[in-house]
Amino acid sequence: MIGTRRFAVTATAVLVLAAAAWVAPGLDLVEGRASVVLDNLAQLAAGLLATGCCWWTARRRGGPDRRWRVAMGCGTFGWTVGMALWTWYQLAEERAVPSPSPADAGYLSIVPFAFVALLVIGSHRRSDTPDALLDHRSGSTRLVLLLDGVIVVGSLFALTWTTALGGLVAVGNPSTAAFLVAVAYPVTDLVLLVVVVVLGADRKVVLRPQLRLLGLGLAALAASDLAFAYLVSIQAPEVPPAANAGFVLGPALIALAALAPTPTPVGGPGRSRRPWQWAYLLMPYVPLLVCTVLVLRRTAIGEVEPLDGVEIGCGFTVFVAVVLRQLVTIVDNARLVLMLRESERTLAHQAHHDPLTGLANRALFEGRLDEALARHHRDGTPFGLLFVDLDDFKAVNDVSGHAHGDALLERVARRLRGCVRDTDVVARLGGDEFGVLVEGVGEPREVAFRVLDSLGEEISASVGVVVCADRDPETTAASVLKRADKAMYEAKREGGRGLVVHR
Repeated sequence: MIGTRRFAVTATAVLVLAAAAWVAPGLDLVEGRASVVLDNLAQLAAGLLATGCCWWTARRRGGPDRRWRVAMGCGTFGWTVGMALWTWYQLAEERAVPSPSPADAGYLSIVPFAFVALLVIGSHRRSDTPDALLDHRSGSTRLVLLLDGVIVVGSLFALTWTTALGGLVAVGNPSTAAFLVAVAYPVTDLVLLVVVVVLGADRKVVLRPQLRLLGLGLAALAASDLAFAYLVSIQAPEVPPAANAGFVLGPALIALAALAPTPTPVGGPGRSRRPWQWAYLLMPYVPLLVCTVLVLRRTAIGEVEPLDGVEIGCGFTVFVAVVLRQLVTIVDNARLVLMLRESERTLAHQAHHDPLTGLANRALFEGRLDEALARHHRDGTPFGLLFVDLDDFKAVNDVSGHAHGDALLERVARRLRGCVRDTDVVARLGGDEFGVLVEGVGEPREVAFRVLDSLGEEISASVGVVVCADRDPETTAASVLKRADKAMYEAKREGGRGLVVHR
């Protein structure tokens, strides 16, 4: 496994050699036929380097880290075969390369293998960093991703057709096969770049260094494909070495992707990748904006040529995809808002209720007691507080087990709720202690008798009751709870299964 420092040295050497291969003809250090030979051989060497690095490093890897290298090696091998055929046409037979030709089949064979390699890289993801924005695997999210791809591919293809590809087709007057081959290059390049951008926005992808280098390599190949198509469309007398830079640099970057050290997955949430998140969100609109600017520019400078069928088809497809994307996003946002509100209600309920019995917890009970005491001081509204404690509950847990004890607590909760009105508050204060707040009309003592009757002979409990009928400015929630607790212990000292009332 190549180390980080060693990889940095290797990457520098490879990039310097790749740059020298196409800079030399551009600076007239190599001229004439020697320049063509050097250009073709440099591309061929870069393809062989990428294939060798992918397959050589795959032998020492396993799992997804091996599979993507094998797939990418097959793709670069096919591309190299296409380059070899192209070189044979130009150098050995010294004739123009026909279109379509076996070389095109070799060049285009990289597309399915690169697509498989990208999917393998995308499937190797960490599971320890949930991301609510980019890891939402709902059906609507997958549909949005599909529509984003349609918008990006359609917009960039329209841009490519307007600037280069349309002119190439018009100049060459191609056959159906030649037309399909000419269209295949930009379309497949754009599809692969869209996949790279989508995967790059996912912060959970483990093989991020490999993805970046592989994406840059595919982008370099796409740039040279577009430059070549543009030069042919304007009937340029020759293709300058700079236009072929991507055919040298692209395979070199793919080779570096295979040589890059595999990152070690680390635990924890990791650092935020907000720039990648914004790139993901804005991805479909950037090429659409570029196309819009291009159309406005053509209109402003007086180029009012009628749109052809390809431009009309692309424009209509992109328009429909944008409308559908917005509709899906609106529906999904509304659904997420409902889910958020439901989640907030659930969290609020969990924060104020006992998870076992579903009764109010101590925090909610004390808050309601404070409100009742405030109304008592202000309006003289009477209220009563019952403090219920089960007798010998520890023995139940010790003898029958905690599961039996939990079931007993749930039965007690149900019976307590059945003894009071909906407006009264029943709470589990902790362990086997329960509180009942009775406000307004009614006699708390009668409620206490109903509680004891509902528990029956099966469940023994002691009940302390505090009745607050007369206003006393010194009375506080803490003092009421303390008096109820004291009354309950007095009931226990009297033998349990009874009640004591303090007024």
